[in-house]
Amino acid sequence: MPRPSLPLNASVARGFTLVELTVVLVIVSLLAGGLMMTLGSQVDQRQRSETRQQLEEARDALLGFAASHLAADGKPYLPCPDTDGDGLENRVGSACTSASGALPFVDLGLSRQDIWGNRLRYHVHANFGRNDIGFTFTTNSNLRVCEQAACTTVLASGLPVIVLSGGRNGIGTGGDEQENADGDQDYVSRVATSADINEFDDHLIWLSPSVLYNRMIAAGRLP
Repeated sequence: MPRPSLPLNASVARGFTLVELTVVLVIVSLLAGGLMMTLGSQVDQRQRSETRQQLEEARDALLGFAASHLAADGKPYLPCPDTDGDGLENRVGSACTSASGALPFVDLGLSRQDIWGNRLRYHVHANFGRNDIGFTFTTNSNLRVCEQAACTTVLASGLPVIVLSGGRNGIGTGGDEQENADGDQDYVSRVATSADINEFDDHLIWLSPSVLYNRMIAAGRLP
């Protein structure tokens, strides 16, 4: 017995239903993708804000350390880097074991790591880290922050100290991030970029000499 054929209008209705379903699925996918991107951006912004706050706390703690610690000559000094992972500064006699290393979070009363689970990195110029001869208005430093590894554009120079977070990727492979990891006097601070164009997501903060001296004058540690 032949199967009764559907009315023409029923066939058309079924066809439109499938088309409409496809359109709905596409719209839902687009909306979901946009939502995921929005949520990802919000998480990234929150992590950046928290990292910035943590770096500012580190800068304040360093100022507090200098105001409360006097070298043998009665002048203030900054802590040395932690080079053995225990959170305490490391010295050889009166000088720092190394000018660069990890932030001595125990000495400063700070948290151990950043939001991505990495230690904050820290560089203090040797002239500001000695605990036999403290720093004065004439103490010199060659630490500087630039916009790129070649350092053709200098953002700040003569810096006593630099603190940085390596961001989500820790120590990346991009040239500018490698410059921040080699322990020399030059550091890079710039807008974050993705992996295909010299990946960079480091976060830096530093103390300018003028801010450091001003705080030490206010604390009665200088001149």
